Amino acid sequence: MQDSEVAAQLGQVAQLARSGRVDEAALTVMQMRQGGNADPRLAALGGAIEFHRGAFERAIPLLAEANSHFPEDRTVRANLAESYYHAGDLAAARAICTAEAAGNDPSLRLERLRGFLAQEAEDYAAAVEAYQRVVSVEPTDWSSWNNLGNSFNALEDFAAAVDALRRALDLNPQSQAIRINLGNTLFYSGDPLGAEAVLKEAAERDQTDTTPLRELFGQYVNTARDKEALEVIRQAAGLEPANALLQAELGRQASKENLYPEANAAFEAALVIEPTLPEALVGLASNHERTNQEDLLEPLRDRAVAAGAEPAVIAFIDSLRFKRSGDYEQALECLEEAGDVGSSGRSLHLRGVLLDRSKRYDEAFSCFVEMNESTADHLSQPRERAKIYAESASQSLALLNSGWVDTWTPPSMPEGRRSPIFIGGFPRSGTTLLDTILMADKNVVVLEEEPFIPIMQNEVGGLEALAKLTPDDLAEARENYWRRVEEQAALGPDSIVVDKQPLHTNNIPAIVRLFPDAKFILAMRHPCDVLLSCFLTNFRTNNAMSNFLDLHDAANLYDLTFTHWEKAREVFDLPVKTVVYERLVLDTPRELRPLFDWLGLDWPGDDLDHREAARARGVVHTASYAQVTEPIYARAMGRWHNYVEHLAPVLDKLRPWVEKYGYSLEDGRIPGWPAAD
Repeated sequence: MQDSEVAAQLGQVAQLARSGRVDEAALTVMQMRQGGNADPRLAALGGAIEFHRGAFERAIPLLAEANSHFPEDRTVRANLAESYYHAGDLAAARAICTAEAAGNDPSLRLERLRGFLAQEAEDYAAAVEAYQRVVSVEPTDWSSWNNLGNSFNALEDFAAAVDALRRALDLNPQSQAIRINLGNTLFYSGDPLGAEAVLKEAAERDQTDTTPLRELFGQYVNTARDKEALEVIRQAAGLEPANALLQAELGRQASKENLYPEANAAFEAALVIEPTLPEALVGLASNHERTNQEDLLEPLRDRAVAAGAEPAVIAFIDSLRFKRSGDYEQALECLEEAGDVGSSGRSLHLRGVLLDRSKRYDEAFSCFVEMNESTADHLSQPRERAKIYAESASQSLALLNSGWVDTWTPPSMPEGRRSPIFIGGFPRSGTTLLDTILMADKNVVVLEEEPFIPIMQNEVGGLEALAKLTPDDLAEARENYWRRVEEQAALGPDSIVVDKQPLHTNNIPAIVRLFPDAKFILAMRHPCDVLLSCFLTNFRTNNAMSNFLDLHDAANLYDLTFTHWEKAREVFDLPVKTVVYERLVLDTPRELRPLFDWLGLDWPGDDLDHREAARARGVVHTASYAQVTEPIYARAMGRWHNYVEHLAPVLDKLRPWVEKYGYSLEDGRIPGWPAAD
């Protein structure tokens, strides 16, 4: 074919493409090639047309042919590389887009493409090299600065990543994507406050965009800031009411905060949008079981089946149903069928409980170990937070002595309201059962593990500041305490507040400073049963509860806590009554009638049924939610013997307390009844 004829055909195709008739241009190229026009320039032009049409599979052979003839043609090479990428052949795309070829391209298109392809292949070192060359030549290229920052981030060179992303944001301050990238990078660089500020600014700039709120939510969750996490996921769910996954995430977070009506409403909203959404169905089922509303599990199952939910979801609901009915083997079979439809921590805990109830103790313990290890690896660093709590308790113990208390300014006695009754001991010592029975007196109002005392201590300046508080300081602190109480519960003139927090045993100085006339109840249970139960419970991991992810940490905290308690009891000469869980189980009236008399509460009679009080109180927010609605039983007494080999490494640490409080490691001995009784 003559050059003039080829030129005419190329011109015809080019004119069709320029006039927007690209489909006709592509057809013309095909016809010309079928007619014998094998000119590589036509292949290059046809490849470019197919590329711009998005027909990448058709573009590749044309561009590959042209590239073989014109290897220095940067446009052909770039089009071919991008076509390979869009066709899913990343390796071929990178092979075409070499460093040498990119280095010979003054337009930087190939260099940018090389960086992008390297990012896609997770070859971040090569991506950094490519983007650094781009910004060295074109320092105002905000997109390349952004990509460079993201590549540094992937290499965990956070300082360089932050610098690059700040440059990108300076060049394009309107970009939400860059601002969000910067916020996330600041978080992973160890600057969560800086990250929070950037993401809040992004949320403020575009109040219709949920992306910065969702990123903030993830950061709050990963730093154990659950209340802030709940607030931002509420905002996000409010902005996208038709987003089922956001509604379900709101439900999960509200559940963590024990806000079950809000959580269930969010799960139901998600199911209106997606009736088979696993996260919502599993969340609802867990909450029904968690709040002792197991009668709602059957109707939920029927709804899920009718909607066509996954078999795994149905199996998870069934595992809860069979657990509550006592058919543990059937529950285990269903849980196996459910697979990973529930969160790993929830499923592992449920499986461990079912194995324990089935007397398969070694398997159960292994399950609980796996549960705790998976929780301990969370980004919120539970192991470090456990140390923070233990160190704080140690500091309090070091300061606690009569010499320090002698430096306190004179006490200020409360006026008006009766001082609360404080229940302490250790988690899983029967405190929830105890406060539920106390609610048999209609005037008793229970505060369920609220952090009001630690909050007060922080507000006045910390533990050491307690000594120098003035009467006005103390009056203000008490006012703030009662304000928080009234936000949680309606108080009448005759209300008797019971402030139940198992680890109040480590808060005694602050309690005594605020309420010098307060009475204390120590909830006591065999130390081995307590420790085992703490290790087997799927607690929400605040600083204190994080100590129960490891048996040695748990034993050390037990030792530290009761050393602190005994010292505080001596220093302050505390008015204390001890309630022994095992005696309570064996003869509830005999154990509790003297306590009611001492507290000035109305004794409900020897035929009292704590389950009526449990039903009246509604949702129980502690890990004892299931037990307090059951009859008082003895199965938890001596449970530790089933796990004695697993507890062996910590028994020496517990032995002094076992013996001090009247128990034994060798037999089933429990503390004797008081002599006066």
